[in-house]
Amino acid sequence: MANSFQQRLSQECQWFLLAVQFFTRIPVGLLLPFKPSDLNRTSRYISIVGLIVATIAGLAYGMGYLLYGPWLAALLALASAVLATGAFHEDGLADAADGFGGGLTRAQILLIMKDSRIGTYGTVATFLSLTAKVVLLAQLSLPQGILAIALQHMLSRTLAVSLMLKLSYVQEDASSKVKPVAKQLLTQDIVLAGCIALLPCLLLTLTEAIVLLSSLLILRWLAIVYLSKRLGGYTGDCLGAVQQLMELMVLFVVVAFWTSL
Repeated sequence: MANSFQQRLSQECQWFLLAVQFFTRIPVGLLLPFKPSDLNRTSRYISIVGLIVATIAGLAYGMGYLLYGPWLAALLALASAVLATGAFHEDGLADAADGFGGGLTRAQILLIMKDSRIGTYGTVATFLSLTAKVVLLAQLSLPQGILAIALQHMLSRTLAVSLMLKLSYVQEDASSKVKPVAKQLLTQDIVLAGCIALLPCLLLTLTEAIVLLSSLLILRWLAIVYLSKRLGGYTGDCLGAVQQLMELMVLFVVVAFWTSL
């Protein structure tokens, strides 16, 4: 019984550490030998990875706010999150913008997204996204900003990964970042991640929580419809783009509530 519990605990730790290793640049070692199948279970810890990134960004935001004010605090929060993840999701947004902006057919979109170079659409989308995040976050007080950071990083990652339950992976390429994860995704893992991601919502009013979650679910549905129509599924870049859009949606909603007269 004790051995069984220890093995299960070791396996859970392996999945958690692998999630941190895969989705961030934080240097961690694995407890067990790596198996590609383990990547299928990292999704259960995606919201905790979001919490880790949010903690890093929140600390940078807090120090920046106290020392320099809201604008530099927002910039520091964004920069620290990008450094912690290696611009993992921002890269997906840029590639997806180039693909959907420049490609007319499914084959063209996929081909463009595989190109490591960034084009006009990707540059503009990334610039607008980063600028909007700084401007929106700078409108908040210190406690509000920290809560917003937790909400955006935890909810956005969980909802973006949940698209894998509804869509099929369409870009079979050995160099794909998401291919090992895309083979199998368990609903129970997403449910667990979702329950964890909802915890910061307990600090919202009922109206705020309902509007925020409804907005994110509508965006998720629109993403599924759009990706189904244009690609017939998703790629890793698409998930990164959706995650970035989810982050923006969180900020737009909370800023609208917390700064309205």
